[in-house]
Amino acid sequence: MKKIITILFVFINLLAFSQQADSPVTHMEFLTNREQELSKSYLSYMSEVAHGNRARKMEKKRQELINQIRGSLGDAAKLRPYKGDASLRDAYKNYWDILYKLFNEDYHKIVDMEAIAEESYDAMEAYLLAQERAGLVLEEAHDKIIPVYESFAANHNVQLVEGDDSRMNKKLRQVARVNKYYHTMFLIFFKNFKQEAYMWDAYNKKDINGFEQNRNSLLRISDEGLAMLDTMKTFNNDRTLVSACQKLITFHKQEATDLTAGLTDLLIREDEFNKIKKAFDAKPQTKRTEADVNNYNQAVKEMNDAALNANKNLTLCNEGSAKTLSYWENARRKFMETHVPKSK
Repeated sequence: MKKIITILFVFINLLAFSQQADSPVTHMEFLTNREQELSKSYLSYMSEVAHGNRARKMEKKRQELINQIRGSLGDAAKLRPYKGDASLRDAYKNYWDILYKLFNEDYHKIVDMEAIAEESYDAMEAYLLAQERAGLVLEEAHDKIIPVYESFAANHNVQLVEGDDSRMNKKLRQVARVNKYYHTMFLIFFKNFKQEAYMWDAYNKKDINGFEQNRNSLLRISDEGLAMLDTMKTFNNDRTLVSACQKLITFHKQEATDLTAGLTDLLIREDEFNKIKKAFDAKPQTKRTEADVNNYNQAVKEMNDAALNANKNLTLCNEGSAKTLSYWENARRKFMETHVPKSK
């Protein structure tokens, strides 16, 4: 029974392929219909990634896309040339070969890069550039089909009109444009975001020199970021991302100056207090003089006063960071929803 089903399936496929030779239009439609379905799938995948979904979480969709491309390559290999003209079939086959490599190999590497992208600015920049390069390869490879398609139509007297395939190509180009703009904005944001994290990491470790160095670096990077944003063009007259990034970085600059100015003094006082306390605790109670007790109590008071003032600013830092980060994330989501086209 299985053998009969298999033979019937092959016969139906061969019949379908033979029917495509009836006219150049059916030959062209056979290929463009498969490309349109592929385009919907990889536009859906790239749109999901652009909207912020983790590429690693999209592994199932990537594998489904790879299988879909493999199927189209198999169909192209079986398709007979139209009246000896294999140019269009081979152009699509070459394109799908590149598409297969892109999603099977390049995006596999991108998924691996994603795991370490947030560890540093350089890693994030490399990760985003890899996405852009993949998109550029896709765009350039697709562009090579266009002159072959037009030439095939002209040689076989087919009049071309804009169809779903060309509209899908415009959507893919739009995704590339949005990604390139967003990545530029995101790297400005991310550089400040990471530097702020380095500053607070040094503070939590009570690394006085490290805290001061990273605080000064945050001030410098904030100024650089704001200067870049001043010259940043809008995307289709949309200032959503620019405004959100300016708001966040302006707060980082305030952090690096006013809000953290007294924290170095707190760390110094805390270090001095710990030395005084250690010496005070090491001295037997019976041998402590009135001067020892007064000195210790004064140190406690100064430490408490410094901590009280610092805690007010620390609260402002925590609240400000959470507020501006939320504002940025909402702006990013709104920007993507507005400008990244859907696959349908």
